[in-house]
Amino acid sequence: EIIEKRRAIPLDENEGIYVRDMKTGRVRAVTGSVYMLTSYEELWDKELPPVVEDLLQTDADQSSGIKHSSTAGPRVKSRLVTYRIPHNSAVQIYDYKAKKARVTFGPDLIMLGPDEQFTVLNLSGNTPKTPKV
Repeated sequence: EIIEKRRAIPLDENEGIYVRDMKTGRVRAVTGSVYMLTSYEELWDKELPPVVEDLLQTDADQSSGIKHSSTAGPRVKSRLVTYRIPHNSAVQIYDYKAKKARVTFGPDLIMLGPDEQFTVLNLSGNTPKTPKV
């Protein structure tokens, strides 16, 4: 009797998936190889706040003033969250497991681990101060 059919998942060096071990509950990121889930593993969905989802869907380069939205459609939640940091930009990522924040400067490619989240900062600008400008 066949309970479940599984296929190997091909991953490039810049791609990955989140895998959860059902015995221990540990979640890990697998990148850069062809991966076949074992009998005690499943794909894990990484939830992101709506603000972060919106920022990932729009173009990160705000210097042009033109917003480009990606045509890829909704994000596959079991795929590794990647973000290409544009030139002259910085991104702060907080690791909830290690309780440490890290700042990465662009141009660079970030791949979020299962315990990491983006830190979204809203800055005010202009005179008088107006939020998110």
